[in-house]
Amino acid sequence: MTKLFTRSGAEYSGNVQFNAKGKPTYTYDVACTRCHVINGQRLYVMGMLNGQPYSRTGFDCYACGNTGVISTKTAPLYTAEKLAKLNAASDKRDAAKSAKLAAIQAEHQAAKDAFVEMHKPFFDTLDGLTGEFWQRLRNDMTNRMKTPTERQIELVNGEVAKRQQNATSTHIGTIGERVEIVGTIERIITTENFYGIKHINIIRCNNGNVVVYRGNYLGGKDDSIHIMATITEHGEHNGTKQTIVQRPKII
Repeated sequence: MTKLFTRSGAEYSGNVQFNAKGKPTYTYDVACTRCHVINGQRLYVMGMLNGQPYSRTGFDCYACGNTGVISTKTAPLYTAEKLAKLNAASDKRDAAKSAKLAAIQAEHQAAKDAFVEMHKPFFDTLDGLTGEFWQRLRNDMTNRMKTPTERQIELVNGEVAKRQQNATSTHIGTIGERVEIVGTIERIITTENFYGIKHINIIRCNNGNVVVYRGNYLGGKDDSIHIMATITEHGEHNGTKQTIVQRPKII
């Protein structure tokens, strides 16, 4: 007797039927996805809990009437020779699709490479910046092949200049020492909690060092500032050395 196989390649040993054209077929049940046997009883499933289906309704399944089978389907059976031909044809189609996709991807990559080369100074500068934000910016611009705007160029160049300046920042004075600080408020971060509002004033001294004061509002961004303050800590943030101060007094 000739061996027959399902489309997946499994040998079939059940009841063989024949369609109107005389081709061998078989029937199989399609399991219901809305119910499950829980504690020996088939019930409508509400969801999953700890990897197991659960039901708190006790209701029968509306989809299959508690049979566990939602439908019966008929599928063809194949001889080993016919199945081999089908698989060969499928492999050929898959290979053609893969080759077409590879060609499209290569063409797109070539276009992206040409775009990056066209804006080489900008992308060379951008590639020198580490961090998730800058990587996302680069990926977005190259994938969309969007010409850098003046704002983006300014943003990237500003970050490079800032990092170069941060690299020169050093700790000033000694812990407990009261020092004079002259510079510009570079950034203000405002936070609020149970105790009220607190401002983190980040000051860039005229000599390039970074000073941080957490407390009251000292002024607006880019405002010049001249204070006396007490050094409480020598810290570092994202590779930048910072001098933390308290009890500032504006001069």
